[in-house]
Amino acid sequence: MNKKEQILDTAEALFNTLGYTAVGVDLIRDKAKVSKTSMYRHFGSKNKLIEAVLIRRHQCLEAELTAVISAAANPDKRLEAILDWHFSWFRAADFKGCMFMHALAEFRGHDEILVQQAMVHKAWLKSLLHSIFEPGEPGVEAKTEVILTFLEGMTVRAEFGEVTGCEEVYRLGARALAAKSFSANKARAVTEGKTDSFN
Repeated sequence: MNKKEQILDTAEALFNTLGYTAVGVDLIRDKAKVSKTSMYRHFGSKNKLIEAVLIRRHQCLEAELTAVISAAANPDKRLEAILDWHFSWFRAADFKGCMFMHALAEFRGHDEILVQQAMVHKAWLKSLLHSIFEPGEPGVEAKTEVILTFLEGMTVRAEFGEVTGCEEVYRLGARALAAKSFSANKARAVTEGKTDSFN
């Protein structure tokens, strides 16, 4: 492993566990067993290092989730594959919540580049969910929005340790949202903020 990857691995693990603000450059240097000079040569600043960590994490998640749904034959199986991936993530020893949510919370109003990186990831996740449905299926925009919100809420619940033992409940909820029939006009009105409920 080269020093740059070593620094990224160490920084990602620390940021994931402790948060961005709480982790200093000296701690990353000591854990990665590199010099501060080497860190600054590769990344320039702590925030640039955070940006590189988020970009790499996004690329990793993009590859994993794209592969997951590519192997599924229809929308139902693609949704189940996404749920399987999330539950596996929640059970991982290093699961500490979503690093992109945490970046948005810590850097909003302070570093718009990092905020934008978080927003790019969430926009990509929404587009991935949109792609699980068949082209032209009615209400896809609305279904995508509510399933994205469902998954994000599930991720927060998992961070609080509240998902264990409830997987089937969440599966039933996600399936119900995916199967719900939204009229095209009603769905469009909701996603444009013109009404506050579905019929």
